[in-house]
Amino acid sequence: MSLKTYALAAAAAALLAPALSHAAVETKSITVNVTADVPNTAGLQVSTPDGWEGLPQKLPWDTARQTLSELTGRVINVRSQADIYAYLSASAQMASAADVVDLVVKLDNVVVPATAGAKIMVADASKASAGQSLAFAIAPVVPDDGYKQGSYSGQFHMIFESDI
Repeated sequence: MSLKTYALAAAAAALLAPALSHAAVETKSITVNVTADVPNTAGLQVSTPDGWEGLPQKLPWDTARQTLSELTGRVINVRSQADIYAYLSASAQMASAADVVDLVVKLDNVVVPATAGAKIMVADASKASAGQSLAFAIAPVVPDDGYKQGSYSGQFHMIFESDI
């Protein structure tokens, strides 16, 4: 390296040193909340594989027939070491003001009753221990005086039981 090149490099370093020494380090932090639910693997497990549980399920309106159609295509997965039973905590229905539409809830095309005393078996112990996928459907019952215009909504609770 020649003396001239060395001198130019030293001069450049001397000029840049004050600018670099005044550079500040900027720091930012974020907060990440993490949760996890680990189920009792020997106990009853119930899940919806595509996460629809708790979200509004819209019954389709058939314009040509002027009627509500059955909602199908949903799946509920269940698993247990013993038989699994299901029932509704009360009758399923949806309402718009005073107008009510009763609903029939089905698992694997079997009507789920609205009382614990009439609960249905949805998986015997052998199917339950391997895990069972149940087809879920909601069918509207046409009111005696027909459907009335409105925005209908409702909520029902489906209960799953297993003696573990």
